Amino acid sequence: MALVPWDIHLKAGQLAVAAAALASALVTSVRRRTRRAAGRTPPPRQPPPPRLRAHVVPSHRTSADPAHAAAVTDLCTRVSELASDLAKRSAGETGRRPGSPDA
Repeated sequence: MALVPWDIHLKAGQLAVAAAALASALVTSVRRRTRRAAGRTPPPRQPPPPRLRAHVVPSHRTSADPAHAAAVTDLCTRVSELASDLAKRSAGETGRRPGSPDA
């Protein structure tokens, strides 16, 4: 190497840098092309999950027995409170309000 003049070293270095720059530009452009080509056809969207609707059961007649009527009324009240709490909790997890139109 000592016998090779410095101007040849300089030209060889410039040539190596130019070749490296050209190679990196080609690799980068090829990567961009493949990403764009893949991006043109978006993946198929999955349909949103179906919304669940609560099955509403009409209230039934209470019997003439006052103890039985009180027990049925208490049970219905507790079930409706539990359903309300569950609706609030699930709306809080999804970020929606329970009374919003999209709920």
